[in-house]
Amino acid sequence: MIIFIFLITFFLAFSPVSEAVSVSPGQPAPSFTLNSIGGKYVSLSEYKGEVVILIYWKTGHERSLMALKDADQEMKKYDKKGVRAISVIADSDSKEEAASALKSSGIDFPVLIDADRQLYSNYGIRVYPSTIIIDKQGMVAYDIPSHAPSYRNTLDGYIRQVLGEISEEELKSTLAPHREDQDKAKLEALRLYNLSLKFAQSGMLEQATDAAIKSVEAKPDMAQSHILLGFLQLENRNADSALQAFNKAVDLEPRSHDAQTGLGGALLLKGDVDRAIEVLNNAATANPYPQSTYYQLGKAYELKGDKDRAIEMYKKAMEKIIKKQILPSAISRCQ
Repeated sequence: MIIFIFLITFFLAFSPVSEAVSVSPGQPAPSFTLNSIGGKYVSLSEYKGEVVILIYWKTGHERSLMALKDADQEMKKYDKKGVRAISVIADSDSKEEAASALKSSGIDFPVLIDADRQLYSNYGIRVYPSTIIIDKQGMVAYDIPSHAPSYRNTLDGYIRQVLGEISEEELKSTLAPHREDQDKAKLEALRLYNLSLKFAQSGMLEQATDAAIKSVEAKPDMAQSHILLGFLQLENRNADSALQAFNKAVDLEPRSHDAQTGLGGALLLKGDVDRAIEVLNNAATANPYPQSTYYQLGKAYELKGDKDRAIEMYKKAMEKIIKKQILPSAISRCQ
């Protein structure tokens, strides 16, 4: 079942991490001139006098995409205040996948290619993603490791402080632990979400489903809980419940490939093959890593009796799985 492919991604999305970079706050930001995926060379010096949000990320990495999406939302507030965002990937990453991931999320940050990992080394990148805030004087002001639930609030506080809108004392108050406690519903939902994942990985589907339901109840507007619940309901073959969960997830995050793929799977379970194929084809077109979507499409064409198309989709699914080096054990339970 496709849930076991997604469980690995979901679980890794909330693991603890260390500090982001080795360059200390107050030190000059190492200069760079890198080629973009559009073929244009971009230098840090071009942004002199502006605040730069530098995000070093990795394609196919859920936390990286979450950080990019949050940063994109912040840029909408600060774009006219001289704040610019630049994203960087290693030259070993796929330029096509990077461009597709940002385009499908509506993000227009420049994507620079770190040839020979020079920037990676100069900044001492320690984790994906690493977000570095560089002030108008070209100094490293702050850094944010990975993507925690408080990422957006932290980034907003750092930007406001660098712009002079709040003092250091006000920043500390903004980032104090009690700020996170104010959204107890979200923290409880995340706790239950992670508990559900652990149950699912142990094969305890009943307990996993119960925890996912409680996660949804704790914070109904958290799309990832609906997605997880939907895949668990697919595993339990509860078509109506799965369909409800994925429809809600799509309402909350229309661009979520996981929600669209799950919706297609639920429609298949309901017997609505034609609609499932339509949804899954759209998901596969927009998704840079559609191995699960292709697998579902294979099932759909198989149900329609189109053996050739089914084989074609299964082959595409395997090609994507092999390329992303997903463990065979993660797909051995696909049925």
